[in-house]
Amino acid sequence: MKRIIFGLCVAFLVFPVAVQAQTSSPQPSPEHKKLEVWAGTWTIQGEGKDSPSGPSYKFDWTMQGRWLPGGFFLEVYGSLKYPDGEDRWLEVLGYDPIKKTYVGYVFNYNGTSFIYTMTLSDRTCFENGTSYSPDGKGTKWRQIWNFAPDLMSVTGKREIEKDGTWWTEFEAKGVKTQAK
Repeated sequence: MKRIIFGLCVAFLVFPVAVQAQTSSPQPSPEHKKLEVWAGTWTIQGEGKDSPSGPSYKFDWTMQGRWLPGGFFLEVYGSLKYPDGEDRWLEVLGYDPIKKTYVGYVFNYNGTSFIYTMTLSDRTCFENGTSYSPDGKGTKWRQIWNFAPDLMSVTGKREIEKDGTWWTEFEAKGVKTQAK
């Protein structure tokens, strides 16, 4: 009887481990893989302004995107240099299979954060979100990126909403200088 009980205990312990070992790890969907367009090193130049009537200025932007282990999320480190200073941030991009939308979360060194959704087609990325200052004040924005057929260059534009009116914050062009 002791052998039977011991055998059953071993079976109950070993069987779940064996079943788990046979179960494959989840794999990224084709939707996740569309984020690949942002993987690699991007250099972007453009012209922006801080208010609808403010003076314009030139800026240089770099981003390095790489997949987190598992391939479900892309982390992007960014740096934006402009005449008065520099911004740095960490961005995490992913796909929400429940809402069937792409999402982005940005954490800036100065306490600003961004939350946005994306629509990705073959060569267009449309982003729509809100940035939050450290005091919690939100600003709505929308951005469009149009990629060349080889997905190695891009043009983009961001608009900001203020008092019900949209104005262009920046326009930019960039190239992927390293593909991963």
